[in-house]
Amino acid sequence: MDSSRAGRTGVTSVSLRVETLEAVRTRAGKQGVSSYIEEAVQRQLQREAVDEYIAAAEADHGPVDPAEVADRADRIRAHHTARRGGEAPTGDGPPRTR
Repeated sequence: MDSSRAGRTGVTSVSLRVETLEAVRTRAGKQGVSSYIEEAVQRQLQREAVDEYIAAAEADHGPVDPAEVADRADRIRAHHTARRGGEAPTGDGPPRTR
């Protein structure tokens, strides 16, 4: 993501657990806490938009077939592995059901 914060900004107060804030400060580094949190919130908003899109598509067309999703994910992984010239994924990712 672009760490520059183009556009208007606003100021608000957010309460975080001390441990969370310490972890954010550690990970944010030179980027800064505000930029780090901005990017995290933007990613969450994108995830929610995708979830809403999927829910609408499933309402119109029925649920997605998990086996078809797994098959396409395998094909995407294989494509990226071939492009990188590396080895196939080790399967360390999340388990999937078929």
